[in-house]
Amino acid sequence: MTPILEIENVSKRFTKKLDAAGKIAARLGANIREETVHAVDNVSMSIMPGEVLGLVGESGCGKSTLGRVVAGIHPPSAGQLHLDGTPINDLSAQDKRRANLDIQMIFQDPSSSLNPRMRVEDIISEAPRMHKMVSGASETSDFVDDLMRKVGLDPVMKRRYPHQFSGGQRQRIGIARALAVKPRFLVCDEAIAALDVSIQAQVINLFADLREDLGLTYLFISHDLSVVQHITDRVAIMYLGRIVEIAPTDDIFSTPRHPYTRALLDQVPRLDQRKQDFTPIRGEIPSPLDPPTGCHFHPRCPHATDLCRQNAPQLSTVLSGHMASCHHLETLGV
Repeated sequence: MTPILEIENVSKRFTKKLDAAGKIAARLGANIREETVHAVDNVSMSIMPGEVLGLVGESGCGKSTLGRVVAGIHPPSAGQLHLDGTPINDLSAQDKRRANLDIQMIFQDPSSSLNPRMRVEDIISEAPRMHKMVSGASETSDFVDDLMRKVGLDPVMKRRYPHQFSGGQRQRIGIARALAVKPRFLVCDEAIAALDVSIQAQVINLFADLREDLGLTYLFISHDLSVVQHITDRVAIMYLGRIVEIAPTDDIFSTPRHPYTRALLDQVPRLDQRKQDFTPIRGEIPSPLDPPTGCHFHPRCPHATDLCRQNAPQLSTVLSGHMASCHHLETLGV
């Protein structure tokens, strides 16, 4: 089966240029230079049709940036994306427009991602009207009503503004807006993180229902490992812009191979380990302005050697469908 999306050696960097004063200061000998954030560093992975791939990592690891690259919000600094086996950059203008509609994003904070001056019916119908997917007031109204019912909202409320809804309802509006252009792939960027726990369960169930009803594929970005374990088929672990491990969800939680994955899972509270003393991962995540040489995790890894400090490990197959990037996989094997 051809992957619906293939990410090939994708990197994303953000460079802050020097202003006029900075350039003058640099010429006069001041220790000032352009700053480059290495947000995503040479990421490669594939996502199959109908799959839910979880993307997990600490804050600042680059997972949201990767999601925005996948959704077409940020162009990659290097590498390319393949949709249905074809590089997106090689598509015709018409096919590229369809590809942009095929991949939609649901943002973390529905309060800031919805236009407060637009009514809900206009928020949901704006893109379909622009792309001529609906025409006429009657068809547009019926289209909005159907989408609102599909995400669990009463169409009677479609004339209201976003501030007149609860947080969970606003997130449902964001989901309806994403579904309005009939996408095949949704990037969910911490889509339930801003919601109450009880509402989180409802939205997770909604994602599962939409996946079954519409045949959707998800890139589910989250820091909540319990949610990821519940909803995903595979999990990719990200650290400082790189994928360090990717495997089926059950394998990640039962037999993690990378030291960083093990450290993350050790921090998850469990009822059968009430008396366990939790020890946080030592040190802080390094700055993406100046990432470490070699393996990015080596300053915090208890197994690091000179090889780790000098050479970056590549993702290698541990078992069928299970890959990890560590120089000491055989030593650390379980």
